[in-house]
Amino acid sequence: MCVTFFTLSEPGFKLILAFNRDELLDRPTLSAHWHDFVGFSSSPNTPLTDDGRPYPVKNEKVKPLEIVGEGQGRVLSGRDWSSTVGGTWLGITKDLKVGMITNNPRTPPAPGVQSLKTPPSRGKLLRDFLSAAPQLTSPPGAAEYLTSHHPTSGIYEGFNLVLFSLAKPQPDIGYLTNRPQPFTFSGLNRIQDLAGPKGCIGLSNLPIDKKWPKVKEGEERMAKTLEEWKSASEGIDELIERMFSVLSPSKQVECDNDITMSTTISPVKLGQDVLFNKDPTNTLTRWGGTRTATVIAITEKGEVVYVERDIWVLGDDGEPTRGTGERKFKFQGEISCS
Repeated sequence: MCVTFFTLSEPGFKLILAFNRDELLDRPTLSAHWHDFVGFSSSPNTPLTDDGRPYPVKNEKVKPLEIVGEGQGRVLSGRDWSSTVGGTWLGITKDLKVGMITNNPRTPPAPGVQSLKTPPSRGKLLRDFLSAAPQLTSPPGAAEYLTSHHPTSGIYEGFNLVLFSLAKPQPDIGYLTNRPQPFTFSGLNRIQDLAGPKGCIGLSNLPIDKKWPKVKEGEERMAKTLEEWKSASEGIDELIERMFSVLSPSKQVECDNDITMSTTISPVKLGQDVLFNKDPTNTLTRWGGTRTATVIAITEKGEVVYVERDIWVLGDDGEPTRGTGERKFKFQGEISCS
């Protein structure tokens, strides 16, 4: 049940984006790092680094602040360790391709739209866009990539996919969903038609033109926060911190509808057959909630700041605890003047 807010309208910036990842707390995951989407073994329990060594990172519980520049690989993202696909939910490349995906489980498919009995991983859609080799004569941009996947998008479970190609002065932006039926559009003007105040756009687990209360409120909160940041004449570090505050509002989740109101999801027990489980005899429950919050800021000059914070993690006793880890990356993106 992820949620994101972003704007392409803030002067001096190509993109400002804030993203909460809501997921099962025990789902094997790698934190944000530089890589090339290679190195996963045939077993989802034994991922390998890009040079073939066993990956040392599992579900980090406590990790101190890391400030990292450019590393090996061209992709900066977390990775899903529960599948050999090794896809992601949010990422950026050195040539300023940015992508994010949320699931869309509540919108029923239209007649004739049916995912496969064993559907492919939705994270693969984002992985393949971000990992497209930049040395290709003409690697696909956001709109081209989405158009090419439109015909086969129905085989996946419900999703929203937003892609950006930001190396050039004119941004290439697109959106693809497969619920209730496959639908895609591209172009700055088209996506700005869906914007809230001050060009701020929110998206969660419905199609982009259907907005839960937390999405509408988040758009307004982001717009107000940007105005306050400008009025205070603060720098980019303060901007990043303010964007985390946009992601922070939390409401106690006691029923299904509360998810539509809460931007940060406090841990809830999810049952096998019901969304929320309060039966102590049901041992098939798993903790879910907001695992990480991420803010990405890209200036007009292509300077990138990417910060990922742990929000909720599982403690050694298997119970949820507040995360303290943070990964901070700064690098110069590859930009083009034409």
